[in-house]
Amino acid sequence: METTVHAPRPVRERRRRFRGVFGVLALTGVLALTGCSSTVDAAGGTGSGDPQSGGTLRIALLSSPESLDPHLNTSFAASNYGNSVFDKLTWQDPETGEIGPWLATAWEVNDTNTEFTFTLREGVTFSDGTPFNADIVKKNFDQYVFGDPALGIKPNGATHLKSYQGSEVVSDNVVKIVFKSPSASFLQFISYSGNNQPGIIGQKTLSSNAEQRLDPTNIVGTGPFVATEYAPKERTVLTKRADYNWGAPGLNHEGPAYLDKVEFVTIPEASVRTGALQSGEVQAAFDILPTDETVLEAQGFDITSRTIAGLNLGWNINTSLEPTNDINVRRAIVRATNRAGFKDTVLAPSEGQAKSVLAAHVQGSTDYTDDVLKFDLEESKRLLDEAGWKVGADGIREKDGKKLTLKATGHYLVPNSRYTYESIQASLKEIGVDLDFQFDASNIPTDQVNKEYHLINTNRSRNDPAILNVNFNPDRGNSARIPADFPDRQKIADTLEALESTLDPTQRAALTEQAQELVLDEYVLFDPVFEPSQVAASKGVHDIDLDATSRLHFLRTWIDQS
Repeated sequence: METTVHAPRPVRERRRRFRGVFGVLALTGVLALTGCSSTVDAAGGTGSGDPQSGGTLRIALLSSPESLDPHLNTSFAASNYGNSVFDKLTWQDPETGEIGPWLATAWEVNDTNTEFTFTLREGVTFSDGTPFNADIVKKNFDQYVFGDPALGIKPNGATHLKSYQGSEVVSDNVVKIVFKSPSASFLQFISYSGNNQPGIIGQKTLSSNAEQRLDPTNIVGTGPFVATEYAPKERTVLTKRADYNWGAPGLNHEGPAYLDKVEFVTIPEASVRTGALQSGEVQAAFDILPTDETVLEAQGFDITSRTIAGLNLGWNINTSLEPTNDINVRRAIVRATNRAGFKDTVLAPSEGQAKSVLAAHVQGSTDYTDDVLKFDLEESKRLLDEAGWKVGADGIREKDGKKLTLKATGHYLVPNSRYTYESIQASLKEIGVDLDFQFDASNIPTDQVNKEYHLINTNRSRNDPAILNVNFNPDRGNSARIPADFPDRQKIADTLEALESTLDPTQRAALTEQAQELVLDEYVLFDPVFEPSQVAASKGVHDIDLDATSRLHFLRTWIDQS
């Protein structure tokens, strides 16, 4: 019997504009490899003709991976080569959100969503020739979640896989993964290609310590490429596996990759990256500035882009500090954010207007632009008046002898975050709020952020509504810093955790809307700002794919050899 959840409170009908569908392929209990018709279309390149094999693709990125192990990687740059070296058990269709097969050809899920039994693809090998089987899957999840102190590998599953209990090898190609509590989003998470991704690594890597995993020769995956060179902060080279023949059916590609090599070149400065592309030093560049998109397109470069599925870029609102512990202050901040104005003025064509806490690609995302996310400075003023904040002689509001001053962090890796946050800063000043804005908070200790900052930047990728649970649940990420004595702390935790209780699409849609209501309206834990995007520009390069997590995938990519 499925976990019982409370029905969502009534909502205004105009909010019920869901985007996307829930992955029906994952709901049948058993999914056969031959039953998947979901495919990904070409995402880049405009040339015609048959794909050509061979050649090296040189692509410039903002930064380099801090490690070659997908379980250890915590940066966006590192996650962008993971798809080329490490495969996943499942594949998520970028457009529909449906979950399809990959290294797992079929699976069964018990009624409580606590046991997942996978039938694994046979004939798959790691790059060192060792076989892929149920035993290696068990070892991967055990080390991923629990870590290995002897090797210096830290536990890695506290948020996404919090209730993981263990894995059982049923047979050589069947493995059962067990959780202590419902974990319905697990099928989607094992397709995830973002930071700390659950890519399957070989025994040689599992046996290596954190320092040894910087050496490409110790990095063993089942993917279409092998890491052959790694110069920290300079370049990473991937070389094709000629024997690869188990790409995700959703990619609609059989056999090995077309490219012989992919060379990631680290170029931190955006203008230098663009210049390297324009001069032909590289054939492609990622992390393109919004201001350069239209310029490069006008110059004949192909633009491949996709907004990031997950939490929109915005501010987690610290509920443990004064004055953001007052819900009226939180509501006033959200109302002072001009999301539609950002789309009309500063955002690039590839970037999107935030219409919810969830990005548009996420199944069940609901449009709130007409009510709680409507830009309305007069309403912000009214809310602050009601909260007792009076405008002082200098235009900044005061209460009990204290100025209405807030501290906020930004996101230095997303260029338009500065412009949008500075615009909000100006709007807040107009209503009597002084915002002290720290654009780059990467070096500020987390404890200091928690104790001093009211608005904390975030942008988390994961194409599933469970990201709301991961981020806001006070028993998981607790990104709104909900204190232990918060009156409804348990209600918030239970409502968000309910997202893990079912795979039924109707029930999950209702739970997703209830979770968004909780975050945006009932408790106001987040201020969505905009939907950032990932953008690649190239010339003479075809079929650069961005997956459901907006990470690069090069299995189908090819370059003109003429």
